[in-house]
Order: sequence, then structure tokens, then C-alpha cells
Amino acid sequence: MVSMRWSAAILISALLAAGCTTTPPTVVESTSAIPSAEPDPSPSSTLEGSEFVTTDTEVYGLLPVADSPDSIVAWAEDYCEAASLSPCTGIADRAVAICIENRDCHPAVLVPFDEGTAAFRFGGNFQDSQVIAVWRPESDPDVAQYGGARALLEAYLLLVDVYPGRSS
Repeated sequence: MVSMRWSAAILISALLAAGCTTTPPTVVESTSAIPSAEPDPSPSSTLEGSEFVTTDTEVYGLLPVADSPDSIVAWAEDYCEAASLSPCTGIADRAVAICIENRDCHPAVLVPFDEGTAAFRFGGNFQDSQVIAVWRPESDPDVAQYGGARALLEAYLLLVDVYPGRSS
């Protein structure tokens, strides 16, 4: 049986021989609705379309009061107002529950806005609150090939240990 280290060396050699030596493409300037949002440099090179994903860690100085679904939704409402997103009414009704860390399911929410789709996460393995978003409307042709802004954001979130929420 071939050792894990030997297998890795063979795989890397094969990739280099196949011409996989270029660096990842540079991140395209964000068209974020949020001026402070920055493209997320972490797992972005592993997901096609990730140049549309932005992460806002400044979050206008707003934080959820607790690690609870109601607190996360209230934070999303406050953020919506501060960022001049729309619509800021009905967020609780259209917010989709998501889980930070599948084993613990710390609450987070995914919220569609006219400007794009945003995930509000705080707690679990994330020390700081973050808004991760694809600030493109669902109908934007640039994100259509990924199934739209929401589908692209959901695929990205899986890479950072955020999963669909539990129904119970």
C-alpha cells in the first residue's frame, strides 16, 4: 500500500506536469452594495464564481446581542438599515436558517435582498460577526451560470463550515 505522503507527492507531480502551475486569478473588484465589504481571500480560489463573494467584518459596528436566531435576525434588520439595502421589512419572514458548524448548529441566517443575498453569521468557530454576501441580484447574468446569487453563496458557505439549517 502506498503511503499518504507518497500519494500526495505523486498527485502534486501529476498536476505540475499537467500544467497546473499558475496562481489563482486575481479577485475582481467588488460591486458590493456595502462599501466596507471586501472580497474574501480564504477558500475563494477553490470555488468558481467566488470573485462575487464579499465578506464584511466591520458590519457597521453592529453585533447580535446573543447567539440565538431572533438576535441574528434583529442584527440582519439593523444591518439592512445601516447599509441602505432593500427591502428591510419582512426580514424575519424571508430569512433562511443556516448552521455554523453542522455538529453544533450555531444559528445564522441567509437573507435575500434586492441587491443580492447575504449570510449573517456569528458564533461557533467564528470569533467575529461577519456578513458574507453575493451583492448581485438573482437575475444578474454574471451569476446565472452558478444558479444565481443565492446558490453561489450557499456553495461558498459550505466551504467555510456553514450548512443549511435544521428544520426542527
